[in-house]
Amino acid sequence: MARVPLQKRPHDLFVSYGHASRDLVDPIVKWLKHHVGLNVWYDATTGDASKLTTELLAEAITSSRGAIFFLSSAWLESTWTRSELNLALTERRKDDAFLVLAVRVDDCDLPPWFEIAEVLDFRDLESQSCARLLRSLSPNPPTRFDAEQDVYLSAPWSRQTDATRNALHSIAARGWRLVGDSPNHPHFADSAERIAWIIATSRGAIVVLPFDQAKPPSFTSPYILEEAHIASNIRQSYLLLAESGVEVPNELVLNSFGQRVTVISSDTPGSSIHEVLSDFDEELSRKPFIDTGTYSFLATSLLAEDTDDLSSVMQHASNITCMQGQRLIGQHVQQQIIERIRGAAFVLADVTDDHRNSLIEAGIAMGAGRPLHLMCKIPEGGSRHRRFMFESLEMNWYRDAVERLAIAYRISSLYRRRVYSLRNSIHKSRRDDNGSTN
Repeated sequence: MARVPLQKRPHDLFVSYGHASRDLVDPIVKWLKHHVGLNVWYDATTGDASKLTTELLAEAITSSRGAIFFLSSAWLESTWTRSELNLALTERRKDDAFLVLAVRVDDCDLPPWFEIAEVLDFRDLESQSCARLLRSLSPNPPTRFDAEQDVYLSAPWSRQTDATRNALHSIAARGWRLVGDSPNHPHFADSAERIAWIIATSRGAIVVLPFDQAKPPSFTSPYILEEAHIASNIRQSYLLLAESGVEVPNELVLNSFGQRVTVISSDTPGSSIHEVLSDFDEELSRKPFIDTGTYSFLATSLLAEDTDDLSSVMQHASNITCMQGQRLIGQHVQQQIIERIRGAAFVLADVTDDHRNSLIEAGIAMGAGRPLHLMCKIPEGGSRHRRFMFESLEMNWYRDAVERLAIAYRISSLYRRRVYSLRNSIHKSRRDDNGSTN
């Protein structure tokens, strides 16, 4: 059976647990599903634990983009859990974007054969542990969150040829932060606006077009071509690299860097690709970096002391920097805050207790037309009354810090840009030839 690419799998996480510890696992899974917003394969709700077979487990894991292991004495005693771990690690070896997480829910000792290096402590469901888990939901987190060196890369990630692999090796050597649309978002028809935003807020774009005889009239991936059209329509600088036989539309060539297509092949000298990439890099370096739309803004009370976990979760969920007014310094801080809010990709404002600072910053976002998301702690009396100025906006209510972190993750992930680890992607393509092209 052909292996389903991660971006086409219906579940975010497969849940492995010992059934005797279900009372410890249930609250965490419900938080992941109902508050964080993950689609979780959990046999207590998704499958039938009485009908478990190796085949069913394999099907469940290969329909997921990752697996989470709830370690307990019951997990260690189960006859199924070690098979689940082995299946998940096999998926991870095939594609390092497959997420493998482990959390400890009781005082069990880990066996020597357990191969996951980091185990999160969830013996108490508290905010710091939850923040660590949310930050760990990215399998290959970037080393930086700023977008100053972002270049949008549109390329095939499965069925790569020697020609496309050579090109990607050369691109990876340039030192850019290579970004793209997140694979867990909806299909292309629903994501064109988000893709346009990511391309527009990058330095430029590189388009790598593989030859595919089965896809006339251009004989290449229509999805990659469509992303090139988006770059062209918003007048972003883009470089075209294509295998021989690809028919690139004339309008795309005329609007591209150098108004030409650089042909790539398995025996293309590295120096020729290096030369065009170097010229493109020089072109991008002459453009001033404008960070509008490349960061989020977190609006909270000036007295808030627990925002570090919130902002770090937002960064890991979106792969863009999170800014806060409290962290800005200088003589004209108020003007800086206004400008930062006006330039944010989105603003998340906690308007609990009608804190003046949060209300002002949320109002600035509304006035500037920036995407504004609101959250508020449910008052002790249970009233969910909202100020008149916010009546047209959805309010995300929370009961505690754990639910607030989930809201921050869920909203920030809507703006996620994928950051590629090309070395791992190229290596993986040599092992796996069963996916679809981009």
